[in-house]
Amino acid sequence: MKKVILVDDEMFARKGLVGLIPWEKHGFEVVGEAEDGEEALALIEQIEPDLVITDIRMPVLDGLELIQAVQARQGKAIRFIIISGYNDFKYAQQAVRYGVQDYLLKPIDEDELVESLVRIGELLRSEQPRSAECKNAFLQEN
Repeated sequence: MKKVILVDDEMFARKGLVGLIPWEKHGFEVVGEAEDGEEALALIEQIEPDLVITDIRMPVLDGLELIQAVQARQGKAIRFIIISGYNDFKYAQQAVRYGVQDYLLKPIDEDELVESLVRIGELLRSEQPRSAECKNAFLQEN
């Protein structure tokens, strides 16, 4: 199971996402929630999720600042999906620069989010054998 953290300053949005998607059916498990980017950053460092689904506009540390901070601190590549109530090209453009996997508009369309999860799940599975091969090669060398 791939680990997911949900980050949104609106509790009902987080709870709605938890109930909207059959996470386990798609190989994911929601392992944590945060209400702002600062809380999420601490949670990400503790849990080391495979995927973070974050709102873009939040107090303290917004979604883009969160992504930038995670990328600066983490060695492991964490995947991100941004959810936003703002259909603003500037935000989407910045998200692309940060390598975000998807940018979804609120209200979240279940099918659109599931498609994104399936795509990210396939990407994570395809990367796993390579990281296992690298680990095995490293162990054999030492």
